[in-house]
Amino acid sequence: MRVLCCLDGTNSEQIGKALSELVSAQTRTVGLLYVVDNSAQKEMERKREGLLRPRHTSGPLDERMRQAETMAAQEILDEGLRFIPEAMLLQRQGRPEREIVLQAAEWRAGVVVICPRSLEFGGQLLGPKSVGHVARFVLDHAPCPVLLVRAHLTERNFMLPR
Repeated sequence: MRVLCCLDGTNSEQIGKALSELVSAQTRTVGLLYVVDNSAQKEMERKREGLLRPRHTSGPLDERMRQAETMAAQEILDEGLRFIPEAMLLQRQGRPEREIVLQAAEWRAGVVVICPRSLEFGGQLLGPKSVGHVARFVLDHAPCPVLLVRAHLTERNFMLPR
């Protein structure tokens, strides 16, 4: 089975545990995917141009930003290898939700493994907003089954709204 695991910089251990519980290492081919999201930078440039005078970043500044993004992506992928050492590393640039779906189709994934938005970045434990826009898009558009891996809830952090 070809399993595409989507990393976000916070979920390597969580995905590694879920994968080891569900699919034996002998019957799986794992791809670890990290997408460098460059859409936010482009949106900020459009807003800046609409509100202020146009500001174009210089070539050296653009190159330093690309290098920093590349280094961060490699660190995230290397972290994933700590938990899934046999995995193939995959990296893309663009809007994460679209790139994950495209990679799943191109790689012919049997299942996509993704986590909801991390609590560290404004995610919620439960409810309609607990999934996040990237996971929601992947759930709706992936060309294969999607496994949404949530963190284990304890009594302390699990309370239903009244």
